[in-house]
Amino acid sequence: MRHLTVGVFHDENLNRELGKKGTESDISMFNRKMDDCVFTFMSPVADKLSAKSQIISTIDAAIVSFSQITRELGETILMLDLTGVKEGISITTPYATPDQIYAITKNTSIKSFKVEENNPSRLLDLLKSFNPPRDNVSPTVVVVDHSFSVKGVGEVVLGFVKQGTVRKYDKLNLLPTNKEVIVRSIQIQDEDWETAGAGTRVGLAIKGATIDELERGSVLTTSTDIKADSKLKVGFQKSTFYTEEVREGSFHATIGMQTVPITISEISDNSLTIDSTNPIIHAPQGTLLLLDLNAKKTRIIGKATV
Repeated sequence: MRHLTVGVFHDENLNRELGKKGTESDISMFNRKMDDCVFTFMSPVADKLSAKSQIISTIDAAIVSFSQITRELGETILMLDLTGVKEGISITTPYATPDQIYAITKNTSIKSFKVEENNPSRLLDLLKSFNPPRDNVSPTVVVVDHSFSVKGVGEVVLGFVKQGTVRKYDKLNLLPTNKEVIVRSIQIQDEDWETAGAGTRVGLAIKGATIDELERGSVLTTSTDIKADSKLKVGFQKSTFYTEEVREGSFHATIGMQTVPITISEISDNSLTIDSTNPIIHAPQGTLLLLDLNAKKTRIIGKATV
């Protein structure tokens, strides 16, 4: 069974036509099982920037509707480009012909997106042809997006297996707390499983941590390369669309499903030092999206590489 995680942007109704509604917070999730494919569709509620940046940092592919040419659409395209999302579909609307979409996206990674009309059946058929590479043998990495307590079960997390294979009764390190936890059970699409491979959206019953410690952005892993630090020196690439000068001060950063307040200091041409009271979970060469939520124009400062 193949699993694909897709971000859907700038069309509030399309998710409902593509899948069945699941978990909702500031992120709406919809699911569909189709032939040998399981799809998870995610959208930010009210186009909230931090939620959108988390989705874009997690997905395999994207669907972008060019419903209106706005700052928010521009930010979506910019974040997809900075994170290197190259598989996806651009939806034509009365506001954007294929030629206009090409003109907007030609210098970004999403120039490779297929351009289609809004036809859910056609979109699903196209998504079935997407086959991102999966790494099932490296150390396990599970990124948490939601958590809650279930009576008679205990603490449960929902998330994505980013690499490796998680197994029932695995002992995993929980970051950023550095606590050992045990996987008591695994569910995929409401069915019990013994294992779950890379790319799978899973529900894991966890022993050894509280709900507060299993918040969104937490990582369950066997990798010793993934760490949580409150201070990082990072390589930096400023977005050409961020019109303000990069300065020392308070901003936000997203990596995976984790968005944290940060302080930027020690600025040079190609690097920054960032501090956070919440430890930032990172892997070698991990990409952070730097956000300026108070910017008057584009709120995406650029990207940083650990």
